[in-house]
Amino acid sequence: MSISSIKAANIPPGSGVAGQIGDRPVAIYNSVEGLIVLENICTHMGCETDWNPAEETWDCPCHGSRYHPDGTVLRGPAAQALTKLGYSIQDGEIVLD
Repeated sequence: MSISSIKAANIPPGSGVAGQIGDRPVAIYNSVEGLIVLENICTHMGCETDWNPAEETWDCPCHGSRYHPDGTVLRGPAAQALTKLGYSIQDGEIVLD
């Protein structure tokens, strides 16, 4: 999904969406505690991850790294977590800080 804005209400609980806010790639997961907004750039080689609904993971198609919904590494070759981003919700849309 490549969009310039993402509405919080369009991300059901327990699911994730990869897209763009402005020109920034983001990976957003709707957890029980609220939204987790991540910079969607794999820390191994810079590819964008995709949401895997069956496994509930962020998967990198380039070299196979996998991340938990909160961005922590589940399987390498990536060694560092996805970067968490600050955000607010304005008129229902997620806005990066």
